Amino acid sequence: MRVPLSSQPTRIATLSKSPQAGSVITPARHALLGKLVPPSSLDSMSDKIKDEEKTTALDVPKKNVVFDGAQEHSSEVTLVTSKLSAEYRLSSLQKSKSLASCLNVQDVDWRYRRPNIVGHRGSVYHALENTINGFQISSEIGCDAVELDVFLLRCGELVVFHGVGTDQNPGCLREYCNIEGSILDFTAKEARQMRFNPYFDEFVCGPECVIKGHEKGHNYIPTLEEVLLELRDSTELQIKIELKGPNTEIPTLELVERLGMVDRCHFSSFKHSRIRRIRDLRPMLKEDGTHKYRTGALFSYQVPTNFVETALAHGASEVHLRYDTCTVERINAIHNAGMSSMAWFRGPRGMRKDVAEKYHDVGNEDEKMYKTVMATGVESMCINKPDVVLDMIRRTNHLIAV
Repeated sequence: MRVPLSSQPTRIATLSKSPQAGSVITPARHALLGKLVPPSSLDSMSDKIKDEEKTTALDVPKKNVVFDGAQEHSSEVTLVTSKLSAEYRLSSLQKSKSLASCLNVQDVDWRYRRPNIVGHRGSVYHALENTINGFQISSEIGCDAVELDVFLLRCGELVVFHGVGTDQNPGCLREYCNIEGSILDFTAKEARQMRFNPYFDEFVCGPECVIKGHEKGHNYIPTLEEVLLELRDSTELQIKIELKGPNTEIPTLELVERLGMVDRCHFSSFKHSRIRRIRDLRPMLKEDGTHKYRTGALFSYQVPTNFVETALAHGASEVHLRYDTCTVERINAIHNAGMSSMAWFRGPRGMRKDVAEKYHDVGNEDEKMYKTVMATGVESMCINKPDVVLDMIRRTNHLIAV
């Protein structure tokens, strides 16, 4: 496996002149001079540097830089060599860590049960995200479910779309479609005519796939009804519907009921009030005591200490944690509270960033990353590369089918 830059030793070089007035090298920084510094030694060092640099700063004139190996000179200012600046390099090394240690996983090779595999926005490495074509491919490769995102447009139609932006400004179109504004500003008919930006780096199926999909009529923003009808009639997939936009919960619930798909659909949101409203309207239980209408409380990177209580208070039947926050302890707490668990993976851009800057022990949604998350005991995984883990499941005897 490629060793990330942030896990390699850092070569320190020296300057041929003393720092100028106003430029100070602190004792903790000076301890790094002329050494190969492994990441493991940076934790305590970084704390000292932060304390010392509250009142000092490193100001290095580039014209004085002379790379002369690993010499030590107590009066000289240091500079991290290679392509990265000292500040960026030190920051990268500090952040590099093990995903297994974050999740408190001791052994990624133990025998564990097969989780449910959910295609995140479909099968995004094979087809454009949130399209009927992508969902069909997810079914063909063996996914148990797909996840999709829903907005209610000003015409009253529900559409399947993600976009960029924040919870306060969701569904932005600029990077997705080279259009200013939000999907919320348009009707479903107008949205259907939009063309996706083939060079947006979140679309990991590639420019050719996006362009050809337009030509073949595959790549458009579909209505939720179109998607549900197609998946109901041609697949056995479960559908995890994220209530992405405002005021989506009631019309989505009504549509799912009208199509007779309550047993196939799950409702989830980061806005927990949306799933609370569904639970208030549909509190019914099945004979085994579980909720007939399944709802998921989504949590971002900052998981509150009372996340189980929060999920229960909003009537959730499932808790969805980001993949690098679903520790063994949290998963056990979810199951002990009688709820199901799911690990959701970030979009392709976010995953690339995490592997490059944070986790040195796994690749970008490679088998080791999936095994590490699976070892927490999580019941479902919402992932960008379902074919990778499904292939692993088919050819390994380390997994036991549920």
